[in-house]
Amino acid sequence: MSYDKRNRMEDLVIFPGEQEVEKYVYTPGIHGLEFAKGLKEGKILGMKCHDKIYVPPKTFCPDFTQGELVEINDEWILVSYTIVYQDMYKNNLSSPRIVGVVKPKNAETGLIHLLNVPLDKLEIGIKLKPVFRPTNERKGTINDIKYFELS
Repeated sequence: MSYDKRNRMEDLVIFPGEQEVEKYVYTPGIHGLEFAKGLKEGKILGMKCHDKIYVPPKTFCPDFTQGELVEINDEWILVSYTIVYQDMYKNNLSSPRIVGVVKPKNAETGLIHLLNVPLDKLEIGIKLKPVFRPTNERKGTINDIKYFELS
Protein backbone atom coordinates (compact mmCIF):
# COMPACT_ATOMS: atom_id res chain seq x y z
CA MET A 1 0.00 0.00 0.00
CA SER A 2 1.17 3.49 -0.74
CA TYR A 3 -0.19 6.83 0.35
CA ASP A 4 0.11 10.54 -0.28
CA LYS A 5 -0.29 12.88 2.67
CA ARG A 6 -1.73 16.08 1.28
CA ASN A 7 -1.87 18.22 4.37
CA ARG A 8 -3.59 16.60 7.34
CA MET A 9 -4.28 13.00 8.33
CA GLU A 10 -7.92 13.51 7.33
CA ASP A 11 -6.74 14.30 3.78
CA LEU A 12 -4.66 11.13 3.44
CA VAL A 13 -5.01 9.59 0.00
CA ILE A 14 -4.48 5.82 -0.02
CA PHE A 15 -3.49 3.86 -3.11
CA PRO A 16 -4.37 0.19 -2.46
CA GLY A 17 -2.25 -2.57 -3.93
CA GLU A 18 1.45 -3.24 -4.00
CA GLN A 19 4.25 -0.79 -4.57
CA GLU A 20 6.55 -1.20 -7.53
CA VAL A 21 9.51 -1.92 -5.26
CA GLU A 22 9.66 -4.08 -2.19
CA LYS A 23 11.96 -1.78 -0.29
CA TYR A 24 12.70 1.90 -0.77
CA VAL A 25 16.43 2.57 -0.89
CA TYR A 26 17.73 6.09 -0.42
CA THR A 27 21.14 6.91 -1.84
CA PRO A 28 22.60 9.85 0.06
CA GLY A 29 25.44 10.56 -2.35
CA ILE A 30 29.07 10.87 -1.38
CA HIS A 31 28.71 13.87 0.93
CA GLY A 32 25.59 12.44 2.54
CA LEU A 33 27.55 9.28 3.25
CA GLU A 34 30.38 11.30 4.82
CA PHE A 35 27.80 13.26 6.85
CA ALA A 36 26.38 9.96 8.17
CA LYS A 37 29.86 8.62 8.98
CA GLY A 38 30.60 11.84 10.86
CA LEU A 39 27.42 11.51 12.91
CA LYS A 40 28.42 7.98 13.88
CA GLU A 41 31.74 9.42 15.12
CA GLY A 42 29.99 12.22 17.03
CA LYS A 43 30.83 14.95 14.50
CA ILE A 44 28.63 17.16 12.35
CA LEU A 45 30.00 17.92 8.90
CA GLY A 46 29.17 20.78 6.59
CA MET A 47 30.25 21.91 3.13
CA LYS A 48 32.47 24.97 2.84
CA CYS A 49 31.87 26.75 -0.46
CA HIS A 50 34.30 29.67 -0.73
CA ASP A 51 33.39 31.71 2.37
CA LYS A 52 30.01 30.07 3.12
CA ILE A 53 29.15 26.90 5.02
CA TYR A 54 26.13 24.67 4.40
CA VAL A 55 24.81 22.10 6.88
CA PRO A 56 24.11 19.34 6.01
CA PRO A 57 26.71 19.29 3.24
CA LYS A 58 25.54 19.80 -0.32
CA THR A 59 26.80 17.72 -3.21
CA PHE A 60 27.83 20.86 -5.05
CA CYS A 61 28.20 24.49 -4.11
CA PRO A 62 25.53 26.90 -5.44
CA ASP A 63 27.93 27.95 -8.22
CA PHE A 64 28.39 24.24 -9.15
CA THR A 65 31.97 24.11 -7.92
CA GLN A 66 33.03 21.47 -5.45
CA GLY A 67 33.53 22.65 -1.91
CA GLU A 68 35.28 20.93 0.95
CA LEU A 69 33.83 19.00 3.86
CA VAL A 70 34.49 20.65 7.21
CA GLU A 71 33.70 19.68 10.77
CA ILE A 72 31.32 22.11 12.44
CA ASN A 73 32.70 23.39 15.73
CA ASP A 74 30.78 26.67 15.87
CA GLU A 75 28.07 27.50 18.36
CA TRP A 76 24.62 26.55 17.16
CA ILE A 77 21.89 29.21 17.13
CA LEU A 78 18.13 28.65 17.34
CA VAL A 79 16.56 30.19 14.24
CA SER A 80 12.95 29.01 14.60
CA TYR A 81 10.93 26.55 16.66
CA THR A 82 7.52 25.05 17.28
CA ILE A 83 6.07 23.40 20.37
CA VAL A 84 4.21 20.16 19.74
CA TYR A 85 1.48 19.10 22.16
CA GLN A 86 -0.12 16.27 20.17
CA ASP A 87 1.13 13.40 18.04
CA MET A 88 0.06 13.02 14.42
CA TYR A 89 -3.04 11.09 15.54
CA LYS A 90 -4.19 13.97 17.80
CA ASN A 91 -3.24 12.15 21.01
CA ASN A 92 -1.96 14.46 23.72
CA LEU A 93 1.72 13.97 24.51
CA SER A 94 2.73 13.41 28.14
CA SER A 95 4.94 16.49 27.84
CA PRO A 96 5.37 18.99 25.00
CA ARG A 97 8.15 18.40 22.48
CA ILE A 98 10.08 21.23 20.91
CA VAL A 99 11.29 21.01 17.33
CA GLY A 100 13.66 23.72 16.16
CA VAL A 101 15.68 24.91 13.22
CA VAL A 102 19.26 25.23 14.44
CA LYS A 103 22.26 26.43 12.48
CA PRO A 104 25.91 26.94 13.17
CA LYS A 105 26.68 30.58 13.94
CA ASN A 106 28.62 31.11 10.70
CA ALA A 107 26.59 28.85 8.37
CA GLU A 108 23.99 29.63 5.73
CA THR A 109 21.75 26.65 6.53
CA GLY A 110 21.03 24.34 9.43
CA LEU A 111 19.13 21.33 10.71
CA ILE A 112 15.63 20.64 11.97
CA HIS A 113 15.87 18.70 15.22
CA LEU A 114 14.45 18.08 18.67
CA LEU A 115 15.39 20.52 21.42
CA ASN A 116 15.79 19.84 25.13
CA VAL A 117 15.31 23.36 26.41
CA PRO A 118 13.06 24.53 29.28
CA LEU A 119 10.07 26.42 27.87
CA ASP A 120 10.93 29.52 29.93
CA LYS A 121 14.41 29.66 28.31
CA LEU A 122 13.14 29.15 24.77
CA GLU A 123 13.70 32.10 22.44
CA ILE A 124 15.09 32.76 18.99
CA GLY A 125 18.84 33.32 19.04
CA ILE A 126 19.73 31.19 22.06
CA LYS A 127 22.99 29.27 21.83
CA LEU A 128 22.73 25.50 21.65
CA LYS A 129 24.95 22.44 21.42
CA PRO A 130 24.25 18.98 20.04
CA VAL A 131 23.97 16.02 22.40
CA PHE A 132 24.91 12.72 20.79
CA ARG A 133 23.71 9.26 21.74
CA PRO A 134 26.28 6.97 23.35
CA THR A 135 28.79 5.63 20.81
CA ASN A 136 27.42 2.07 20.94
CA GLU A 137 23.90 3.33 20.03
CA ARG A 138 24.89 5.37 16.97
CA LYS A 139 23.87 4.13 13.53
CA GLY A 140 25.02 6.88 11.18
CA THR A 141 21.65 8.68 11.00
CA ILE A 142 20.47 12.13 12.04
CA ASN A 143 18.98 10.46 15.13
CA ASP A 144 22.53 9.93 16.40
CA ILE A 145 22.02 13.49 17.64
CA LYS A 146 19.67 12.96 20.55
CA TYR A 147 18.71 16.64 20.76
CA PHE A 148 20.15 20.14 21.04
CA GLU A 149 20.38 21.75 24.47
CA LEU A 150 21.51 25.07 25.93
CA SER A 151 25.26 25.56 25.67
